[in-house]
This record gives sequence, structure tokens and C-alpha cells, in this order.
Amino acid sequence: MRHPFHLVEPSPWPILLTFNLLFSFISFVAYLNGYMYSLLNLKIGISLVTLIILLWFYDIITESLYMGFHSFKVSKGLILAFLLFVITEIMLFFSLFWAYFHSGLNPRDIVWPPIGIDLVNPWSIPFLNTLLLLYSGVAATWAHHEFLALNKNNSLYALILSISLGIIFFLLQIFEYLYSSFDITDSVFSSAFFLLTGTHGFHVIIGVSFLIVVLFRLYYFHNPTIFFDLALIYYHLVDIVWIALFIFIYYMSY
Repeated sequence: MRHPFHLVEPSPWPILLTFNLLFSFISFVAYLNGYMYSLLNLKIGISLVTLIILLWFYDIITESLYMGFHSFKVSKGLILAFLLFVITEIMLFFSLFWAYFHSGLNPRDIVWPPIGIDLVNPWSIPFLNTLLLLYSGVAATWAHHEFLALNKNNSLYALILSISLGIIFFLLQIFEYLYSSFDITDSVFSSAFFLLTGTHGFHVIIGVSFLIVVLFRLYYFHNPTIFFDLALIYYHLVDIVWIALFIFIYYMSY
């Protein structure tokens, strides 16, 4: 009996991605504790995770574009699965903010942030990063509107602008970390600060990666309608989280 669903072939990517994520996480914890070769292992793990994700994307695009397996029912299932994934991302950041506010509202010391923590001026790099990320989100939305209006060149230009601003944001975040007067081991505040901003920075890279995939698919005359919509939803989630970070972590703590 025929049905509108696509039963996927056995794929190596889920199990390989799982093991490499575990390897990357263990390497990251080892790096924080100063173990030898942990940084090299972390770089290898991140590289393998990136490669596996790209290969997985390639298989999904092949199923959709060349094999025609993504019927209307399959597309709805992909959208629902992605929205559930976005909900888990919201819960992740909610738990991290919960840990921050729990420590901030019930500090062991009288002062929060603790004495000795030289905070980053929110109107320097954080404010610049806020503008960069918001304009990057605006450019991504502009690209989506141009895509729906069948203006391919304008959509490509807007995507390049959005991707470039996202990359600059991430580089400035790294610059802020390198010249910070405290590190992740100094206090509960510094641990929460680096965990929140670092997790967000990782999500910025994921969002930019989504947009890069959209850029290549659009350039090669593919039709990334659903993927473009989902990438835009994810990137705007990153924007909203950063606004909360700027207000509560940078501005209100300064």
C-alpha cells in the first residue's frame, strides 16, 4: 500500500554525530582542566562534527531535490521536528538563565557580581555586537523577502551581508574573551557568564552555517524554501537570546 511518507535508508550520520559530540564535550572539559592534547582533541572533534553535519545535510538535500522523496507530508514532518528542536533550544537557554538568576538572587557574598570581577562595559563590544547581530537578522529577513519575490541576486547579496555580520560578531566575542580580566574559574558569576555567552556564540555559528547552506543552494538554482524558513526561525531565536543576554548579563550586572 502506497503512503505519502519517506522511509529513510539506514544512515551512519546519527550515531557518528552522537559519538563525536560526546568526544568534543569530553575534550572541552579536559581542556578546562588543563589536560595535555585536550585542545587538539577538541579541534578534531569540532571538525568531525562539522563534517558529519554537512554530509547529513547533503543526504537530506539529495533526497529532496534529486529523488523527490520529500512530499507534503514529509515536509510537514520536517517542520514539526525542527520546531520541537527549537523548543529544546529555548529550554536549554532557560535552564542556563535559571542557574544565573538563582546564583544572583541568592549570592553567597553580599555583592553580585562578586568583588574582584572587572565587568565588561556593556556600551563597548557588547553593544556593538548587539547592533551587528540585529542587523544580521534584518539582512537575513530581507534576503528571505527578496527570495520570495524571486529577486535572486538581491537575496544573495543580503545573505552575504547577514553571514558576514554574524562572523564579525563571533570574532568580536572571541576578542572579548581573550582580553577579559576574569576567566570561567574565577567565580559562579564568571562561570555563568562564559557558559551563557559561549553557548550563544556556538548557536550563532550554527545559525550562520544554516545561512551558508541556504546561500549555496540558492546560488546553484535550488529552491530552499522550507530550509530558508527554518534557518530564519533559528537565527531570530539567536537574536532574541542575545538581547536577553545583553540586558541581564551585561547591562544589569554592570
